[in-house]
Amino acid sequence: MDYISAGDIEKYSYCPLSWWLSRNERNKNSEGVRKHREIGKKIEELRGERRKIKAWESMIMYYSLAASIIAILGFAFFYTSILLGKVFISLAIFWLLLALYFLWKYEKSNVENSKPMGKLMIIASSSATIFSIFAVTFVLPPNYLMGYLLEISSLLWLIFATYFLYLALKGEIRYNKLRRELKLPNGEIIYVDDLERSPLLKSEKYGIWGRPDLLIKMGEDYIPIEIKTGRVPRGPLFSHIMQLTAYMLLVEDNFKAPPYGLLKYGNMIYKIDYDKGLKELLLKKVDEMRCALKTGEVHRNHNRMGKCLHCSRRDICPERLA
Repeated sequence: MDYISAGDIEKYSYCPLSWWLSRNERNKNSEGVRKHREIGKKIEELRGERRKIKAWESMIMYYSLAASIIAILGFAFFYTSILLGKVFISLAIFWLLLALYFLWKYEKSNVENSKPMGKLMIIASSSATIFSIFAVTFVLPPNYLMGYLLEISSLLWLIFATYFLYLALKGEIRYNKLRRELKLPNGEIIYVDDLERSPLLKSEKYGIWGRPDLLIKMGEDYIPIEIKTGRVPRGPLFSHIMQLTAYMLLVEDNFKAPPYGLLKYGNMIYKIDYDKGLKELLLKKVDEMRCALKTGEVHRNHNRMGKCLHCSRRDICPERLA
């Protein structure tokens, strides 16, 4: 089965004859393509900022945790307490037993489910080690020099954590500014139309492929977004709805059926519900296209002069109205 692209579905839905005449076109340097590339770069920049923020947030957590552990350890060198030593040795034994339990579960678990259990085992054994060190240091004689060095070290780690907090806050400001500029809905961007890095989404069942401009994960749903440049129409155009429906079908086959998709014209965003009727209409158009490819017989499907006036193929169209 030959695959039909979502872009061709959009052209066919606009006018079958216009689609037929466009089959050998190469518009890589068109104004629309250029604007899409600019939008794609900004969205990639947005995703890059989000990745940086997540990395900095992880560093904040690690450095803060390290600072807290070192601070407690430093305090233990200033102060001797048999009671605290017993408390920490009890905690160490508890976490050691927990680590052994996770190890036992890790050995018995399936390969698919073993990774989380392995992580829990590492966390529990690390905690047991830390509490064991605390238990020992609290029963040793005071060592003020070591205590001072550890407290200074703790302060340095805290300064690093504060620095990463500063970077994360700056990144959050840039991220929010870019999102406002692009006027995108909230959600995690998991796919951007990119010829080099984004894989084609395919439906083997229906023989359709395409690359949505954006795919955003909102809760458990994957929402495709089609961004249209140029003039802003009074409402969503039928051909664009068909193209978005093709993307919704591709999302359904590759992830799960989305409740809706979004059409974005400038500052306007239209929500298009994905239902059985819309899907059947799309598949009907695809069947018509396959029939046209077999027979080679394609005609204009409208009587709107304005549509022909705005068509980029009117000069070569044998059925043009104007």
